Amino acid sequence: MVRLKDIAQAAGVSVTTVSKVLNDRGDEFGIAKDTQERIWEIATRLNYQPNREARNLRLGKKYRSILFLSLYEGRTKGAEGFFSHPFFGIVMHQIQEAVSRSGFYLSYVAVDEESMGAVKALVQDRISGVVTWGTMPPDLAKLLKRSRLPVAAIEPYTAAPGLFHEVYVDNKQAIALALDYLYRCGYERLVMADARLASEEYNPVFSERVAAWEELSKGYTGITATVETYHRLAGTSDITAGEVLGERIIGSLKPPFGIVAVNDLTAMGVMYAAQRHGLRIPEDMAVVGIDDIEWAAFHNPALTTVRIPKDRLAWEAVDYVSKAINGSGAETKVVRVPVELIVRETTPHL
Repeated sequence: MVRLKDIAQAAGVSVTTVSKVLNDRGDEFGIAKDTQERIWEIATRLNYQPNREARNLRLGKKYRSILFLSLYEGRTKGAEGFFSHPFFGIVMHQIQEAVSRSGFYLSYVAVDEESMGAVKALVQDRISGVVTWGTMPPDLAKLLKRSRLPVAAIEPYTAAPGLFHEVYVDNKQAIALALDYLYRCGYERLVMADARLASEEYNPVFSERVAAWEELSKGYTGITATVETYHRLAGTSDITAGEVLGERIIGSLKPPFGIVAVNDLTAMGVMYAAQRHGLRIPEDMAVVGIDDIEWAAFHNPALTTVRIPKDRLAWEAVDYVSKAINGSGAETKVVRVPVELIVRETTPHL
């Protein structure tokens, strides 16, 4: 474990000076800017992680709060939309459960330009650790790194990976499972249905899934595998976008064919289009989604999908933060959460 003494020796200053700088009091005590920058650089390079719980106890504080920062508000229409979304809302519930089981309270902030002031105030004094979800902008990454708080980031896709403990869905495995199953079912014409916001020309999650599709499909002979993309306007649902994609695909391919959608809601929209055209599922058109939201099992027909283990996604993040807060040897790393194919009624059963 890296100590203040180690940083002080590397920087050629006293332990007291290091303590003042890392507690953001360097300017207050007149410590030179270049000295402060040198101390921060060494602390970052050595991956120094202070024991916040011990510090708070010494100061008579009893903060037991983990801050959750949602970076997906543009896609889910604010905090209310985030909690009610059939995928994000369930994972959020799992995060809350994991935080509670770890003995902490959960605070929530939807990150945008207006809320950054509140985020800065919280990370400076009022919380013990942070869990984020969504692509992390550089200014937030810098703020969190300088805070020295333990941070677990779910799907951050940062420009500088390795800054925090990172948790991702194994999107390549998800595509591999769906693609291979449709191939073994005998479908020779395969399409990936990709729906994203017009403002999200690069959606890292969906882009990763599309890239995996394009890479892995080259390993199969005797099939054609393409991608159909629709950039929806804000306010247009994934289901509506899926209907548009379904119309395009149905108009360009002769049955039978198979479709893998970037998520379950898009897959459901594709199925609505197929039903309007009188196509039989799965005889004329097979469909596979990704997420396994609750609706998938109760849809008619029930959707074959790649299940993302929402509890595991939440626990990988919260477990790291709680261990780091308590000084119990949390290891910062990149975790890829494995997924599972759930075969239901929109594909044949092998």
